[in-house]
Amino acid sequence: MPLTMDKEILIRVPSSLYRRVKKLCQKDYRSISSLVRELLFEEMEETLTEEDIRILEKQSLAFHRGEGIDWRKVRRG
Repeated sequence: MPLTMDKEILIRVPSSLYRRVKKLCQKDYRSISSLVRELLFEEMEETLTEEDIRILEKQSLAFHRGEGIDWRKVRRG
């Protein structure tokens, strides 16, 4: 299934970091947003195992079928 890029995030970074990232992206002829997407995907792939992803997908489907926990009803500590 192709990914749809329909969500945006606004992040604030120090000017010095922005200048360094912009310079890095200009060398590779790409946008800063493509670099951020790439880094996010890499982090997800490194952090989550295939089993973790399968569990998340299974639980997400269960939640959407109404089988998940209604966290609004869970009492806080």
